[in-house]
Amino acid sequence: MPIIMEVFHPDRLLVGVARGDITAAEYAKFLADVIQGGLLHYRKIIDATGAESSSVGTEELLAFDARFREYSRERRGPLAIVADPERGGIAAAFKATTSEERPVEVFRSLREARQWLLSLPVGAGNPANRPGANS
Repeated sequence: MPIIMEVFHPDRLLVGVARGDITAAEYAKFLADVIQGGLLHYRKIIDATGAESSSVGTEELLAFDARFREYSRERRGPLAIVADPERGGIAAAFKATTSEERPVEVFRSLREARQWLLSLPVGAGNPANRPGANS
């Protein structure tokens, strides 16, 4: 089952909901939709609590993120990952390796994730990565 994406433009918020078995192709399509939709700077929630399994491992997820960064010259918005605490290893690994560029946190509930995201400005990435920061 694919990752279903809902976009709330007034709040500049994107919610991706993963259900069932997630494949690398489905994850790649989700990332392509984010890029094509011009949503990189939006705050994002990825709800993985309904994902039963995934063929996307930590290394592959990080490779996707590296390719994603190549496409994004603009700031990437903060990311909240909602994960089952018993299966949140990939989310924690992703946070540990990507949070220097932008705020990334892992939550147990959608409510907590949304509250945290709404407390942050849109495009709240690392100031060193903002356009003109190195000039």
